Amino acid sequence: MQKFIHPHRRKKPAFMLISLSVLILALLTISPAAAVVSSWDLSPENPVLGDTLRIKGSASPEEEIEVQVTFEKAAPVSGGEYEYILEGVKIPEGFKNRFMVRASGASDLNVRVKMLIWVTKSSEASGNTATVTQSCVPPGTYQIKMDGNARGASTVNLKITAVQQIKANSNGDFSYSYNTKAVPPGDFDISVGGVEKKITIQQKKTLVVPTSSFLEKTGPETVEETKETESEPVLNPDQIPEDGNKTPVSEIETQETAPVENTGLPVDTVYMIGGMGAAGLILIMYSKRK
Repeated sequence: MQKFIHPHRRKKPAFMLISLSVLILALLTISPAAAVVSSWDLSPENPVLGDTLRIKGSASPEEEIEVQVTFEKAAPVSGGEYEYILEGVKIPEGFKNRFMVRASGASDLNVRVKMLIWVTKSSEASGNTATVTQSCVPPGTYQIKMDGNARGASTVNLKITAVQQIKANSNGDFSYSYNTKAVPPGDFDISVGGVEKKITIQQKKTLVVPTSSFLEKTGPETVEETKETESEPVLNPDQIPEDGNKTPVSEIETQETAPVENTGLPVDTVYMIGGMGAAGLILIMYSKRK
């Protein structure tokens, strides 16, 4: 005698089999599109504070890629409170972003962002750690202040993470820029599409020229000038010139500067004698007329 099987019971295993097949097919289809980034490069290789980090890489065409930059900062505690400020934080174009701050060793955490006015988001600690997360931050340049209470602690460790979604082009190429002007020097963890790298941003060095180096540079020039001055010929008063004239130099100078002897009569004497002669001539002519 055959056992009667209800039609609904026959359909149930078939439905489960079809659903499982569709799910496997969907996973196989989605996996290549959501594949991890094949590679990415960072420049400059040895960045200093203030440099703009440029990330370039390749992935699947039109793929959405998550770029995540994380760094940590130890904020000192004074009077049971801590505070840390980031100046000039630039949020790039687009609203697919996320900003997260985690404070370890704190009682609470306040994250204040200055747009037109101060906007504050707060969180109480859970297990000695407080976390604040904010998504869809409008693009712009902001001042971000993190503060709170931390009684009984000397420092609070702040872990700051910035996340940005970017998209690869039709060839699978993508690029992203991150300005380091607002962040502190130190170690950074950068994750692009799941591929992580660690970099160190160095403090910008100020070139100082030592005084000794300046003197060393200016020394030879002074010596050269001295040599040129010493090499100028100086004639000895008793030295005979190179033109062959055997007369000593001292005698030549004496001859050139000796005054010219006055061999004639002074001009006033000549005028007086001429006047007397003319007067005598006039007297002789006058006496002859009489």
